[in-house]
Amino acid sequence: MEAAIIGGGPAGSMAAILLGKKHEVALFEEHQTAGFPVQCAGLISDKCYQKLKEYCNARKALEGRVKGAFFFSPSANFIIEGRGDAVVVERKMLDTLLFEKAAENAEVFVKEKVRFDGFMIKTPLRELLAEKIIGADGVSSTVSREFNFAKPGFYTAVQFEMRFEALDEEYVELYFGENWSDSFFAYAIPLGDTARIGVVSRSNPVHYLKNLIEKHPSVSGRVKGGVIELNVGAIPDRLVKFSKERVALIGDAAGMVKPYTGGGLYYLLVAAEILAECFPDLEKYEKRYLSKMGNEYRFGYLIRKIYSFPDEKLEQLFSAMSDLDLSGVHMDTPSTLIKRAAEISLKLLRRPSLAFYVLRNLI
Repeated sequence: MEAAIIGGGPAGSMAAILLGKKHEVALFEEHQTAGFPVQCAGLISDKCYQKLKEYCNARKALEGRVKGAFFFSPSANFIIEGRGDAVVVERKMLDTLLFEKAAENAEVFVKEKVRFDGFMIKTPLRELLAEKIIGADGVSSTVSREFNFAKPGFYTAVQFEMRFEALDEEYVELYFGENWSDSFFAYAIPLGDTARIGVVSRSNPVHYLKNLIEKHPSVSGRVKGGVIELNVGAIPDRLVKFSKERVALIGDAAGMVKPYTGGGLYYLLVAAEILAECFPDLEKYEKRYLSKMGNEYRFGYLIRKIYSFPDEKLEQLFSAMSDLDLSGVHMDTPSTLIKRAAEISLKLLRRPSLAFYVLRNLI
């Protein structure tokens, strides 16, 4: 077998779809099917959605469209509006669609938890010798552990679906401040008369989510009724080295998520395409991915540092940027903020103490 892919989520399925066009590939998924448990809010850019449609009938997973986002300061006294086309997808359905497409190009085995004897893949039902192994098995990757890769840290995300009165049903809402997350942000993604309301944090996300729902100056008055659905997931906090001569990682196992949102679908789609182009040279795959996406990670990590600013500084920053024009800034590519660099700099220079604080903590 030229390649054994471990994990049947989007990363593993995309790798199988593309590698399977030219190579002999086996895909192992320990669950009965892909998409369970759900660990994603399902918000992706329209650019990502259009790319997904090249590989599966992603329209079946479409739940809604988004035109922009409202960014709330800690006190909710300042709200910055950003515009950009995005969609909300049903992740269970999307994962299943990609997995079914993968089965057309690769030999797929479900309900088979693997163990390794070198490059011999062993399950209770079979043994298979692989020339290359691709770990697409998430934050707690068995492949990463078995072949001694560094592991990223992680954030925990907890999400409720609840009845919710959105400010605008076509806008996502993002909430910043130390009362709503210890190091990231909270959010609400409207879906008609309900919303996916969640928190991403290093620790105790349930506490922060309860705070958001019960005490946030804006959110608390717009939550209607109890919890309809609960989802919990882990989000890797950094990209790690993800290739060796005969083994590579992709997706969450490699930390391939946007540092400033935690979303990973677009980044793993790019990785899967580069993997297919470079295979069987796995080290070339890593070099080419970093060449294409390295700046996005660097900008993303800088943006994420802002989330940990104390509330006083965040409030000042939101006040300074309250009328910032975010047109041209794309949710998948934070480097597009360069287009607004002059405007941001001018706004900061009007508040020298704030400018000094931002520079000192970001550089």
